Amino acid sequence: MVGYFAVFSIFPVLFGFTLSLTDYDLLDPPNWVGLDNFRNLLADRLFLTAFANTLIFVAGATVPVWVASLLAALLFDQIFRGRNLLKTVFFLPVLPPVVVVAVVWRMLLHPNGVVTWLAGAWRGVTEIDWLSNTVLAPLSMIVVHDWAAIPFFMLIWLAGLAGIPPELRDAAHIDGATPVQTFWHIDLPQLRSTAVLVAALSTINAFQTFTLQYVLSPDPGGPANSTLVLGLLVLKYGFQYFRMGDAAAVSAVMFAMILAVTAAQLRFNRRAS
Repeated sequence: MVGYFAVFSIFPVLFGFTLSLTDYDLLDPPNWVGLDNFRNLLADRLFLTAFANTLIFVAGATVPVWVASLLAALLFDQIFRGRNLLKTVFFLPVLPPVVVVAVVWRMLLHPNGVVTWLAGAWRGVTEIDWLSNTVLAPLSMIVVHDWAAIPFFMLIWLAGLAGIPPELRDAAHIDGATPVQTFWHIDLPQLRSTAVLVAALSTINAFQTFTLQYVLSPDPGGPANSTLVLGLLVLKYGFQYFRMGDAAAVSAVMFAMILAVTAAQLRFNRRAS
């Protein structure tokens, strides 16, 4: 097990970081350049654009997901007729691979497609360029991602809610606490570890986004680089421009960002405890 972890986890990370310190075009031997690739990224307009786009996507793919998935979990934690059937239907977006989700939504977001009919029919609008507009395209990516991610994190919240001792809620009910007060003073403190898990997983997933921007957009990263994220930039640098050193440097930046955010979340959880 240790050997497997070392070969398939530790070695690729170390090799990628070593590659980020070289100038390598897949044809000639790697040329050692030290930290030049990282310094060049600071003046690389394409990298800065992808960096900003990634931060915007992460913000839209995390906070709304946390809130919506928690609200959905609170709903399905209640007992009502047809709950299991509705929960199954709600969970369906998680089942297909991201590629399938992107292909389906690409058809739905056609300028004359179903989403245009639903959003613009009452205004007499018959054509909306959801994926060809520099404002609508990034928003569409976030909406599609959240649509598929919310049901998954809802299950994690449900598992956390199931672990709360019912005696605590019963005591709050006897003391006259309202449902909102019970949630705020009983449920939420008990869900601290679950919240950290949801935050960490959703943040890592958002930073690593790539497939959605590659498949959903007619022009990967477009229009005008408005959906270009760091994961997609790694592909462009590595296999379109043959700048493997720069691609590895972008990957190292992504790794550092994910590590920093996750560490901050875990530290916050320890201090809150």
